[in-house]
Amino acid sequence: MVEQEVSNPIHLFKTIQRSATLVHRVTGQVEQLIIQGKLRPGDRLPPERELAHQFGVSRTVVREAVRSLVAKGLLEVRPGSGTVVRSPSADAVAQSLMMFLRAGRPEFDCEKVLEIRRVLEVANAGFAAQRRTNEDLAEMERILRDAGTLSYDRYRFAELDVAFHAAVARATHNELLSLLLDSVADILLTWRQFSFDVPGTPERAFTYHRAIYEQIKRGDAEGARHAMREHLVEAEDTMRKAIALHSTHAGQAGGCAPLRGADEAEDNGREVVVETTNS
Repeated sequence: MVEQEVSNPIHLFKTIQRSATLVHRVTGQVEQLIIQGKLRPGDRLPPERELAHQFGVSRTVVREAVRSLVAKGLLEVRPGSGTVVRSPSADAVAQSLMMFLRAGRPEFDCEKVLEIRRVLEVANAGFAAQRRTNEDLAEMERILRDAGTLSYDRYRFAELDVAFHAAVARATHNELLSLLLDSVADILLTWRQFSFDVPGTPERAFTYHRAIYEQIKRGDAEGARHAMREHLVEAEDTMRKAIALHSTHAGQAGGCAPLRGADEAEDNGREVVVETTNS
């Protein structure tokens, strides 16, 4: 009985009660059917006219609901094949989080992203030390080896920097931790490109990466957390110096509103040390 229901989704949809949130109600019902497994990846939805009839709404409402679900990565419109259910992907979720961070804001509060990093990446390092496999260590080794042989190019440096942190997150073997880091990956990439102009940035970064790697390899969770915490202090300090170097204009600060401490660094030419928690 269940198999027949899954393979033929034509009669799954219920009439929607009239309200000002028809599109939301339609998307919610389809999302629930996907969550419950009644709509599976590859299932083709009925035509727009039939969906509108089953939901008891206009075709315009159905069209907008489908667009919303496509944007969430839950549906795919295939020319000649109709609308098909997709597997929810980590990329789609990360993209949604990124859209949330940027939506309606040409610049965003980078202090909030820094707070996320302090919590997330320190925890990642500790879990990675406890759970890493030989394959995880080999991946980190490869990144460190590449970093040690490159002639420092702004974009390649940024790519390898972000790749190392992503490898640490994967070594936790908790997909949610990797997903959360992925959601700010393009911000981090921009920051590292922006920080490249501070003298010695690549060398310092990969020295810290090597120290983090050694603690993870040793299986020392507290040592890995400590090494990551020190690295983040350095990275944030470098970011502030980069902003002071170029100016605190938001358009030149990797999409950030000016970071706390950046004005003082520019005015006084002194280093700004970031306070972090010891937890």
